[in-house]
Amino acid sequence: MSEPHPLNLIVVGGNAGGMSFATRARRLSEKAQITVFETGSYVSFANCIIKDDKALTIQTPQSLKARFNVDVHPDSDVVGIDREAKTVKVKVFGENEWKLFQYDKLVLAQGAEPFRPPIEGLDSEHRIHGSSGKKVTDVAIIGGGFIGIEVVDALSSPDTKVHILEYTPHVFPQLDSDIAHIIQTELQRNGVVVITNARMQKIEKGSVILENHHPIPADVVIGAVGARGRTALAKNAGLAVGRTGVAVNDSMKTSDPSIYAAGDMVETYHRVAQTHMNTALAGPANRQGRLAADNIFGRAVSYRGNVGTSACKVFDLTVASTGLSVQVLKRMGRKVEWVTVHPPDHAGYYPGATPITLKVAFDPDTGVLLGAQAVGKNGVDKRIDVLSTATQGNMTIFDLEHLELAYAPPYGSAKDPVNMAGFAGSNVMRGDVEIIHAENISIIDLIEKEVVDVRSTKEFANGHLKTAINIPIEQLREKMEDLNKAREILVYCQVGYRGYLGYRILKQAGFDVKNLDGGFKLVVDGGFESLQDRSAK
Repeated sequence: MSEPHPLNLIVVGGNAGGMSFATRARRLSEKAQITVFETGSYVSFANCIIKDDKALTIQTPQSLKARFNVDVHPDSDVVGIDREAKTVKVKVFGENEWKLFQYDKLVLAQGAEPFRPPIEGLDSEHRIHGSSGKKVTDVAIIGGGFIGIEVVDALSSPDTKVHILEYTPHVFPQLDSDIAHIIQTELQRNGVVVITNARMQKIEKGSVILENHHPIPADVVIGAVGARGRTALAKNAGLAVGRTGVAVNDSMKTSDPSIYAAGDMVETYHRVAQTHMNTALAGPANRQGRLAADNIFGRAVSYRGNVGTSACKVFDLTVASTGLSVQVLKRMGRKVEWVTVHPPDHAGYYPGATPITLKVAFDPDTGVLLGAQAVGKNGVDKRIDVLSTATQGNMTIFDLEHLELAYAPPYGSAKDPVNMAGFAGSNVMRGDVEIIHAENISIIDLIEKEVVDVRSTKEFANGHLKTAINIPIEQLREKMEDLNKAREILVYCQVGYRGYLGYRILKQAGFDVKNLDGGFKLVVDGGFESLQDRSAK
């Protein structure tokens, strides 16, 4: 579609959302004048931690001008917007004068800014920038979310002791505690000291002071407490700003029809939460920038919202998630059920197979998918991508049974882990099995219920639930007469499958029985120490 006159497009922000807009706009119009202002010294850079920082610079102002005819101005801070005059006020670093630039359409893509908690000494000289040239033996990272964990993975070495100080009860607060505990164990296995429920008092030279804890030695302190949408420029211009970011419609248009916004600074519809919220991820930012360009040039494309899909490397493990965690769904007052499975990443008989712990949440009335979390050495991102697509397609736990996924022994199983989660969840929905979750079991439950471990005697000897008796699954039919039908039975195995078989045997014999979701493996890996009896080991 040809524009009546060449548009003058100004972009504030030169990374994911901004550059995605600028390059898409150029592909749609050779006549438009496209100018990008970036407050930093680099544009179009990747947010990652690797040894060669030059590799992170994807484009430069010169390459963008040569390939896309886009005028990029780094070290240029847009400090004001005059919506009536349609101008932006720009301060170029190193220059004393302000400059005004006219626009027809303005795109804000300023990203996020780090949250700075009110901790005394946070601006002291031994932050990361103050450590150049000095030998660093102790590092304290405030915050155990995605950024904090990625920094841990990058900085850990035999010569450096890393401490994670996390305010909440577990690392990766966006995950459920049982999945997060697996990551926490991996961190500790690699020598990282993890302190949860950490309450920072102040940062002193050489240490971080916590409440009710000894001082944490720190040559370097890194704040990774989270980020907030960068909304000051939009607020000062009188644009509508929501609870977590700049408000936009599904065309990425702000409350001013001449101004669009994209990326980490906006709040968009979260399809599972069913509300508008900030989702600070590169994938949505890039798509939003492209979509804004489409709409400016007359291509009516609507943004379909987010499901919050992400992945992170933690030493030898990968953790990934989509949708919302069970704990968040419960906090929102949503009805939720879930299943946990531990299948291998590929056919077990093919060399190198390793387990994936996969937790899938769904609506107990409709089966609609609400979220998924997975952790393992291999194949984790693949399964979460499938579940992300299924969630965006409003699919149900029943649909997972029927997904046709690529199978070859080196890459997967004939029954993929996603299928296995579908089988387990569908069994629950159809009433073929009643499950109980470890987080809902108390010591009183273990005393009042008859707890039956259907694993082998060797597995039982290596650890089991407190009060459990051992009846291997192969002997259950002949020995179930010894069980008390007047008591509820909790049956379990290592990962859930033999427990399910035991459930079907006992249920059809008239017993009141439940199967432990995720089996004893989840009890151990998920950190439910109070339920375990390891005395026989």
